Amino acid sequence: MYPLPISSSLIHEAHSDCVSDMEELLYLSHDAKNRLSRFTRDINKAKKHIAPATYAEAKETARKYIEACNHAVQKIQSCQRALSHSSPSLLLITKSDEIKRSTYEFLRTHQALFGALITSTDWQSPSYSHSISSQAGRETHTIYATINDYKRDQHWDAYRLERTFVKENVDSPVKFPIQALATSSGMAAFATILNFLILEHKATRPVLMGKASWFQNRLLIKPAFGDNIIELDETDTDGIITAIKAHSPSIIFIDSLTNSPEVAIPNLPHIIEYLIKNSKRETYLVIDNTGLSVVFQPFKMLFGKRSKVRCIVFESLNKYHQFGLDRVTGGMITSYGGDTAKIFDYRVHSGTNIPDSSAASIPTPNRRILISRLKRHQKNTRILAQGLNDWIDAHPSALFAKIVFPGLPGHPSYPWSNRLPFTGCYFAVQFKKPYQTIKTYKRFVATVMESSAKHHINMVAGSTFGLNQTRIYLTALRSKPSTPFVRIAVGTEHRIAIEALKELFINIFCTFR
Repeated sequence: MYPLPISSSLIHEAHSDCVSDMEELLYLSHDAKNRLSRFTRDINKAKKHIAPATYAEAKETARKYIEACNHAVQKIQSCQRALSHSSPSLLLITKSDEIKRSTYEFLRTHQALFGALITSTDWQSPSYSHSISSQAGRETHTIYATINDYKRDQHWDAYRLERTFVKENVDSPVKFPIQALATSSGMAAFATILNFLILEHKATRPVLMGKASWFQNRLLIKPAFGDNIIELDETDTDGIITAIKAHSPSIIFIDSLTNSPEVAIPNLPHIIEYLIKNSKRETYLVIDNTGLSVVFQPFKMLFGKRSKVRCIVFESLNKYHQFGLDRVTGGMITSYGGDTAKIFDYRVHSGTNIPDSSAASIPTPNRRILISRLKRHQKNTRILAQGLNDWIDAHPSALFAKIVFPGLPGHPSYPWSNRLPFTGCYFAVQFKKPYQTIKTYKRFVATVMESSAKHHINMVAGSTFGLNQTRIYLTALRSKPSTPFVRIAVGTEHRIAIEALKELFINIFCTFR
């Protein structure tokens, strides 16, 4: 699986990666155990309001799951001791890698089961009062008429996720004015925001939209605002400022990192600073923050300023916030300023609230562990992107034009993105113009999969990013008018595995015709 010979420096780097992996796994295992333990305490308090057979089964199932989590913790801690007290070696790294795979598989396959158990005594329409027996299970005496007695509107599991999300992941001098709303997916978050903007008649002036915004967002924005839309080049900061000056927009839609062939990072700090100082009329700034997540923090720039800017941020919880588990969908909206609190009502009326079992399945937000994970993504992506781009530069007769990644010098976003600790975990493989065809892209993906199997390297062809395993995907294939492109979403493999992936791709680049 690994390239030979393996240098001492690679072994030491991989050893350090394994230490970080175990810390993340220990958090996830403890967190699963703590959520199950809380469930046990909750049903103990509400025991008389739960059918005896249901109570006994739920408590026994929780006990077995907690025992399994404890076993996972013991394995991880044993591995941590070995990593701490032993010299770095390929054997120890291989053993650590196996523990990472097996423990993640246990957590991943049980993630939704934990959430289902935690909400198993609940009702989607829980009772707030009863004459004889409750229909609220563990939530008995915490349900209030016309407030949280219908879970599509709001519920405690979403509320806990929202509060912890703000506490851990949102920077602001004071956090209570920041509204957080969990939704059933990232697209549900965007649809909720769009409903608010349309139905509250916010598009009173031109609407600006990043030309490389996520294609599904674009497909909803364009028919909603029609000829009122002006597109922006995310890498042309001066052009964006000029458009704001010229059009005094009512709404601006932009991604903090585009999931597009350009893989662009707009200079949002500079743009927001300009908006704060110069917006004379109410302006809604809607940011898809899925790509950069906690690394980009707009609210600390806006808080306390006498500004007409109303900031609405959303992101998918399918990517980074599940730490690679990828079992349930979710989204999060955070907002500040003006009447953005009304978005709560639009989530209610749109029916886009996150299901209780999904909210109970998602790991408890932890900024420190998440940042550590993003650093691994950044390191791995930079190594792979730089290595492949260097090869392309040295082989001008090959089919490939360049690697498109904002963390590389030469990318249009690099003058400002190089100051960021994280510039995304994916890059685009750009082919020369004669080879920019769907047929070539499909053949390239197939070649990568065949070569990976031949060299016993686990490679996945599939959508999304932010997972443990590196993936290749022909993105936006059926999303006209967006341009399809080949995206490599780099995982959290250790350093030796990343070196093996780099050699794999270089070998493919050498022979692909």
